[in-house]
Amino acid sequence: MAKLELQNLQKKYSAHLMPVRDVSLSVEDGEFLSLLGPSGCGKSTLLRLIAGLENPTQGRIVIGGKTVNQLPPGDRNVAMVFQSYALYPHLSAADNIASALKIRRFPSAEIDQRVLETAQKLKLIDGIKNCLPSKPGELSGGQRQRVALARALVRQPEVFLLDEPLSNLDALLREQVRSELKQIFQAQNKPVVYVTHDQTEAMTLSTRLAVLYNGLVQQLAPPHRIYSHPANQFVAGFVGSPQMNLLPLDCQGDTAILGTFRLRLAQLDTLPEHVVMGIRPEDIRLAQREEANAIATQVFLIEELGKEKLLSVRIQGTELTLRVLLSAEHTLEGETVYWELPDEKIHWFRWDGVRDPDCQQPLDRRDRLNL
Repeated sequence: MAKLELQNLQKKYSAHLMPVRDVSLSVEDGEFLSLLGPSGCGKSTLLRLIAGLENPTQGRIVIGGKTVNQLPPGDRNVAMVFQSYALYPHLSAADNIASALKIRRFPSAEIDQRVLETAQKLKLIDGIKNCLPSKPGELSGGQRQRVALARALVRQPEVFLLDEPLSNLDALLREQVRSELKQIFQAQNKPVVYVTHDQTEAMTLSTRLAVLYNGLVQQLAPPHRIYSHPANQFVAGFVGSPQMNLLPLDCQGDTAILGTFRLRLAQLDTLPEHVVMGIRPEDIRLAQREEANAIATQVFLIEELGKEKLLSVRIQGTELTLRVLLSAEHTLEGETVYWELPDEKIHWFRWDGVRDPDCQQPLDRRDRLNL
């Protein structure tokens, strides 16, 4: 068992530069945890702290019940796959894969066996194809990425760390390698920490997902939970493509005002003066003019996405806009289109970004979000 634990981890370079503020989480055997967030949120710094390439300012890193803060990278028994392939250009694919084992003086027979087994798993040897004798310059991008993954897998480490390993691949190859990655790491049954800014990768690969912003974990949960129940306004706006509609509304008593329409929030005793209403584009439904609470809009932009259309519409009586996903078969007649916003699909946020009334991870400091 090689459970990975981060306890109150912080990395501070100066008073104004603190990429990791206070992170606590754990990754069990067989769990695939993705770190998702915008550039500069602390994802790669966390990975470097776990690997030992950086030293934490405070907090503990525990692998298999042992604190490893003082151990050098080579003694932590973790394998890291970088965004760049970082292969030795003068060595063959086989020698690149075997390099870590040779440094640790494994017997030659065991090295050969491990390299062969790993290469077969990653389809570097498949039928008439054998990439092992080739040097990196003779391989395609996908093959080089598989060699980099094989070099990590062949070590059989306690923890796998992956820093945006698919970002250099084209879209079609990325999709193919992504599906292979999931199967490979399920078979390894080791903790995996995967850094990405690609939401599709994070949602499809992960058993749990940690959304980071400003050096803090904003929400830690399974991907479907984060998508359907975002803990705060940042998570709601960051996770999902196209982005969730977030509309600032004024309140009177227990009622939020949206143009000429009123949305009563019966579940709340009192409302702040302003709230933010969130609803995903795919949850908005076409309505008839005569339906109660139908919202009148004017369509000003239609983006064709193949099987769907993404509409941008302006709500009558306001300067607010909505983005709506419709199937491609729909045809819109006339300038004014009416929409229904289902109550069960609406998320409500206070002005400081906390989802109300059922916040999974409430803010404990005002500097947690810059909203």
